[in-house]
Amino acid sequence: MGTPSFVDPRRSPRTRGANPIRLTIAFEYPYKQHKALTIDASLHGVRIRIDVPLSPGERVVILPEGRSQDRITAHVVWVRAVEISAGYVAGLEFVKPLTPLAVPQ
Repeated sequence: MGTPSFVDPRRSPRTRGANPIRLTIAFEYPYKQHKALTIDASLHGVRIRIDVPLSPGERVVILPEGRSQDRITAHVVWVRAVEISAGYVAGLEFVKPLTPLAVPQ
């Protein structure tokens, strides 16, 4: 018997990288920008670390640092509290898949 091979079920490969981004949460008014840090990103979504709680299903707008004209609409798929630091890790799915040059980095 051979070793079973791992098949990654993701739609597109992820790129690791800790890059600063800002995001707004759709229900907040006036819109407040929150700082976050990417953990990894793909054409379909991004995993982030953030200090404010998010809820699955919430709509957010990602504003990549240094690219203020770019706005990426996404929704929160999952959130986990991080016990080591008082923050959260969240998975966001883009409403429309990105082109390779537009992935938040």
